[in-house]
Amino acid sequence: MRLFSPTRGLSIRSKLLFVVLALLLIPWMGYEYVRDMKSFLLQGQENALSLTAQAIATVLHDNPELFDPGKGAPEVIGDTDDIFAYSLAKYIRLDGDLSDWGDQRDQATWVDGSVDQLCGPEYEPESLSYSRTVGYRGPYLYAGFEVTDNNVVTRDPRIRRLDNSDHIRFYLKNPGGQIKRYLLTGKEAGRMSVYLVDENWEYALTGEANYDLSAEWLMTDHGYRVEIRIPRFLIGSQARLGFVVADVDSETERQVVKRLTPSSKNLEEDTPLNHLFIHSPEIAKILRGLDRPVTRIWVLDWKQRVRAVVGNLTSKAVAPVTSSKGVFGFVVQAYQSILHEVYNMILETSSREFVDISSDVPRRDEETFRKALSGIPQTQRRQSLDERTEILMAAHPVWSGDRALGVVVVEQSTDEVLSQHKRILENVIAVTLLVLIIITGALLVFASRITIRIRRLRNEAEQAIGPDGRVRDADVKAERNTRDEIGDLSRSMGGMLDRLKQYTRYLEGLPDTLAHELNNPLNVVNSSLDNLQDEVPETRNSKYMARAKNGTTRLASILRNLTEAANLEEALRTESWEEFDLVELASSYIEGYQQSSPKQRFELDIRNSPIHIRGIPDLIAQMLDKLADNALDFSEADSPILVRLDKSNGHAELSILNKGAQLPETMTDRLFDPMVSVGKKNAKQSRLGLGLYVVRLIAEYHDGQAMAYNRNDTTGAKFTVILPLAA
Repeated sequence: MRLFSPTRGLSIRSKLLFVVLALLLIPWMGYEYVRDMKSFLLQGQENALSLTAQAIATVLHDNPELFDPGKGAPEVIGDTDDIFAYSLAKYIRLDGDLSDWGDQRDQATWVDGSVDQLCGPEYEPESLSYSRTVGYRGPYLYAGFEVTDNNVVTRDPRIRRLDNSDHIRFYLKNPGGQIKRYLLTGKEAGRMSVYLVDENWEYALTGEANYDLSAEWLMTDHGYRVEIRIPRFLIGSQARLGFVVADVDSETERQVVKRLTPSSKNLEEDTPLNHLFIHSPEIAKILRGLDRPVTRIWVLDWKQRVRAVVGNLTSKAVAPVTSSKGVFGFVVQAYQSILHEVYNMILETSSREFVDISSDVPRRDEETFRKALSGIPQTQRRQSLDERTEILMAAHPVWSGDRALGVVVVEQSTDEVLSQHKRILENVIAVTLLVLIIITGALLVFASRITIRIRRLRNEAEQAIGPDGRVRDADVKAERNTRDEIGDLSRSMGGMLDRLKQYTRYLEGLPDTLAHELNNPLNVVNSSLDNLQDEVPETRNSKYMARAKNGTTRLASILRNLTEAANLEEALRTESWEEFDLVELASSYIEGYQQSSPKQRFELDIRNSPIHIRGIPDLIAQMLDKLADNALDFSEADSPILVRLDKSNGHAELSILNKGAQLPETMTDRLFDPMVSVGKKNAKQSRLGLGLYVVRLIAEYHDGQAMAYNRNDTTGAKFTVILPLAA
């Protein structure tokens, strides 16, 4: 498809294409609008977070128990190592039977050594595992253990070391930072002995049993059960504690071979101390109701310690929708792939996977939260830790009277806004590209259709007029029956060609009409001049008589030339063809022409003989006559006219060369057109430019071609006629 032509400029299709490109302003404006909309979306998201933080803070107002360091809910605190004590329906009877724990046994923590518990590679879960349940009732904290042990070893009182049998270790770190170690053991089922021991868990510090704690031991088919009662005043509000079950399998060696605890901490490097939280169903109910998709909510107390974390900033990636099979599915998939590359070039992509502050941090010491605790709600935008996305944050204080109990922090990543922004832009781009493709295709088809119709009309109009300017066929059929503007143009061109054809016929008949009308007055003038010479003999030698005779002769020559071409075309339609020797014809003709023009020398150069062609000999002779007349008119005096005959490649070549003025370079292609004359040597002879036109008509009628050149030696001109040889 050619969009530009150096001779015609822009084509219709290219102009329509530029119109389509102008339509790109629409998606560009949409793109700019959506880009500006991003800032409004972020501002709206920020305002929504502020309202959410305010609403949550309103729910938490005047609830100081929610910020009690000793209370919480495992669903929101989130540390699996923390110990949660659940409220018991009644006091527990210390007998080793856990049936009176009721539904609280469903909250038991199971420990089977699946994490590193320093049990060694030979450890088998069937040899040692246990479940632990912790509850509270009144002033006491209760702990129940159900231990699976394939070999229970009781204490030997004769051995002073306390770690020579199966036992339970209890860690307690009071608010003052002092760590107490209680070892619970027994020589038989029943009441267990409790000792405060040293750091190595080997010997009692005082040598006497300790009665702060009470415990009961009950043997089972698979091991044993233990119930422990701990006064809550020993623990306090911020104490940390931990439990370890130690196993001794050999009654002779009496070495601790396994130790199990829910904590994943290395027992050789640290003590498994954990926070104790009194489980509050009210807190759990309130905080579970705060969960929002792709939103993380923090509850901090007045010391900016983390009391609860709900939610997550990231969402699950949506699985891509697979396209349908077949050709349509392939096209859709290709279109989506192309659009995906376009999106990556112009759109800001969101990162669903990023690294940010962990929910396990115990404290968030940030200036924004300090300002919020002072009573001023805050909003902030910050980068994630890996700087792959931006986090929006809103903080609002929680009041109890006129005192700020804590602060609610609501966080969201900008991924949601960016995803919405990207989806909108993707829809704009996809729809725009699809519409542009459809419009472009429709306009190109429309332009191609118009171009084809115009080109068809142009071709028929060009064929309607021949190279000589005559109308061949005035009936324009292309687009004649259509009812649009091109149809009007076709009908107008048909009417114009019909009028032109009628006028051409008038011009073609004009020479005969002129000859008929002028011959009679010309004959009268000639006869009158002859009679005048007879009646007045002295006028014979008058120069005026000679001029009159010369004028009538020139008029007769003009009339003869005017009618010659028309008569020739008529003769071409009636003459019959025959085969003859061009060499013989040209030789006899040049010989006769030499006799009629004794002052001019003719030379005949025959390079091949015979040369048989098929045609009309009289017309070929007439053609030679016109070529010879043209050579005589423009030849220099005393210079020969060369007539050359040759044949090659199935064609006969007749050339006439004369010495004299050269042909103008711009006229060589027009010399054989009618009414074209370069100049004339003899002013007494009238030249209408029809001689070489007759040569061309005869040559083309014989399926040949007439050409004119300047001679290579720049001494004159060369006229050549090429005719096909007889089969």
